[in-house]
Amino acid sequence: MSPTICPQCGSTNTSPAALAQINCRDCQTTFGGDHQELVATTRQIVLNTYQQGAASQNLTFTKTPAGATIEGPFLCYYPDLPEIYINQQQWQQLLTDFFKLYVRDWKTEYCGDTALEPGNNAFGWDLKIIIANQEPLIYKGQNRYPPYWSDLMELFTSLGLPNIGKALGQNFLQLQAQSH
Repeated sequence: MSPTICPQCGSTNTSPAALAQINCRDCQTTFGGDHQELVATTRQIVLNTYQQGAASQNLTFTKTPAGATIEGPFLCYYPDLPEIYINQQQWQQLLTDFFKLYVRDWKTEYCGDTALEPGNNAFGWDLKIIIANQEPLIYKGQNRYPPYWSDLMELFTSLGLPNIGKALGQNFLQLQAQSH
């Protein structure tokens, strides 16, 4: 079994994943634990990616009585489909897999070395999780991503969604190349 990656620093120097709470021996963070209440009470997930001064893309997952609605940059991919619907079971599975990425334990901000330079065309992102009866969880970054970012993109693309974690415009170009 491979070691669990710390969502704060990316270290694999962590206690065994079999424990309810996992400890990172490098940054002294404790993370993990039961996320079933978050699965039951999450109402919306909004992920935005953008390039400073250019364009942005977003995915919005909203709980509905039947499951969830997913809105995003689908028009260039699916012209007749402004939103995607998933049933209650798919929504619950999505949330279970989402919180297994230790999202609750991410740092609130990830910044690369060049993120704050004037005139920088930094690639940025923000993630907002709306949970019933509590303040939203908000995470963001520029030119740096949490250790589980690639896994998050894989989770979303497993639903057939475009990978908005790629450089802007690359999603459509890749899709065009695959269809030829």
